[in-house]
Amino acid sequence: MDWDFLIDIFQQLLGGVPLTLQLSLLALVAGFILAVVIASAASSRYRLFRWIASAHIEIFRGTPLLVQVFLIYYGLGQIPGLRQSVLWPFLREPYWCAILALALNTSAYTAEIIRGAIQAVPASEIEAGRACGMSGLLLRRRVTWPIASIEQGQQGRCNSAVP
Repeated sequence: MDWDFLIDIFQQLLGGVPLTLQLSLLALVAGFILAVVIASAASSRYRLFRWIASAHIEIFRGTPLLVQVFLIYYGLGQIPGLRQSVLWPFLREPYWCAILALALNTSAYTAEIIRGAIQAVPASEIEAGRACGMSGLLLRRRVTWPIASIEQGQQGRCNSAVP
């Protein structure tokens, strides 16, 4: 085994760790923000918003991430109007295309998690909040979101008390 070669390759790989962490962090933050918007649209009372959210979720969960990266990096450059727009200085850079692809992919998966957690909130809890005079953002902030975060955290646990 050629240890010098392996050490050299390992050092080269370690040089990419900061960039990988930076891409991951930015994509996760942007993806979470977008996921909250998409999950809100998915549970909206307006059919158009629900349709747009479900289309986003189905497209980005139904295609491989590598295909999404290729389509964003190579495909968007084929649109002449986009090359003339303000977005082109960002979209021609692989760094920003990678963040966009990772954020869109992350947002689709995270939006489904958020939507499922919000739908798991018992209707009686929401009804009780409305009976107390809460509506809109106050109801979401004090009832729906705290219960949804607890429900989402308990989904991975086994409810069985058998030792």
